[in-house]
Amino acid sequence: MDVIASLQSAIEIVGKLRALSKKIEDADFKILVADLSVELADAKLETANLKIALAEALEENESQKKIINQRSSQAPKLSDGAYAFDGEDGLFCTACFDTKSLKVRVSSLSGAFRTFGKWSCPSCKATLG
Repeated sequence: MDVIASLQSAIEIVGKLRALSKKIEDADFKILVADLSVELADAKLETANLKIALAEALEENESQKKIINQRSSQAPKLSDGAYAFDGEDGLFCTACFDTKSLKVRVSSLSGAFRTFGKWSCPSCKATLG
């Protein structure tokens, strides 16, 4: 990155100015060199923080792309109140897949519980169908 190279060059120049300031007895000059050093250090630190934030944003972007690709390649079909995927046996929880992209098989409800629905998710406890 050009910004980092520029900051590094500026820091080297400050080092040279410090060496010169030892020869010069002007207090104002020394204060200005010290202030410049502090400002450059802050700029370098902020640049490092921005690089970290950029790396995190790029990683999040890749993660979102994977989720989008997964969803488009594994588009479910709604079947009996739950999701069915081509090439996979059983039905899957709509809530788990829609919110977390997880394929969780549902189990059938029996007896008196059938009045609430046909399927139950063991992960999120949703009742489907």
